[in-house]
Amino acid sequence: MKYAFYFLASALPLFAAPTETYSKKNPPPFDADLFRRDNQVYSFHGDFLFWSVQEGALDYALSMTSPSTAPLSYAMGNFQNATFYGEPGFRIAGVFFRAPKYWEFWMQYTRLSSQGANSATAPGVANQYLTGTWPQIFINPVATANSYIHLNYNVADLLITRVFFPNPHLRLRLVGGGVAAWMSQFWKVLYADGLGSQTKIGNRWSYLGGGLRVGTMFDWYWFMDVYMTGSATFAGLLGTYNNTAFQTSNATGTELAVRDTSFNDMRPAITGQFTIGPSYQKNFKATRFEIFAGYEWNSWFNLQEIFRSTGGTASSAKETWLNTGNLTLQGLTTRASLDF
Repeated sequence: MKYAFYFLASALPLFAAPTETYSKKNPPPFDADLFRRDNQVYSFHGDFLFWSVQEGALDYALSMTSPSTAPLSYAMGNFQNATFYGEPGFRIAGVFFRAPKYWEFWMQYTRLSSQGANSATAPGVANQYLTGTWPQIFINPVATANSYIHLNYNVADLLITRVFFPNPHLRLRLVGGGVAAWMSQFWKVLYADGLGSQTKIGNRWSYLGGGLRVGTMFDWYWFMDVYMTGSATFAGLLGTYNNTAFQTSNATGTELAVRDTSFNDMRPAITGQFTIGPSYQKNFKATRFEIFAGYEWNSWFNLQEIFRSTGGTASSAKETWLNTGNLTLQGLTTRASLDF
């Protein structure tokens, strides 16, 4: 029995898989460790954002394209909508990668301030008018309509990711953690008849909430240090929502308030974030560097609301007309990252 044990022990190396060793004459392949996965590092990410903002329910006037022949008519012509300019923003993030446990801790903050101004004038053709989609509150036809809008957008994330390497060319992160958002929007509309009469409308909403975010990120090596990089995350938040509207008119010679409302509630909001684009990633002796440029899309649901109402005497009922839309921020995202 003793001799049989010695025989098996001596024969075992013949059946074991060979272990490859590397040296100067036999270096490892270039893609043996594309992601420095066994190095515990801190990294800093700085993003430059150039995004545009799209929203629904931002019509402020109608410009007629043909005369109305009916004694009573409804909306006619082309809608004039408030729009945003493309604006720069930024995102910064600090990351700690725990090797060889393959998890990361992310701290991230995104900031954007966007605004837009629009105007419309009466067509200048007989029986064709510029009309407000808010009450005009003066007798003469509208000569000009002006809109100004501003959005203040802030999002902070505290995330933990589990990092997987399914093959040497792919890094996959599963993302989970907390998110906080605070944002506000102001929209002003001004109607004028050209003879001194004006109607001003100011609408404002704000949101402060927190919740959870989940999703995934990936880096897929293609060739010559070029990767395809992307992410997809979803978040649900709960927070306080406030919406106010205030309108004045000077049609009587004195500026009077004709609308003054406030709405508050505890509100859930859902958001989705998607990013895709190429990146250049390079390993050095002690660091790793990345440059990314791609398209990013963020949509928020259940935030953009415009409260309008019917009119009447002070004691009569005012029926609510609620216009809703999505808030979407999308455009170019560029990023530089450094491990150290």
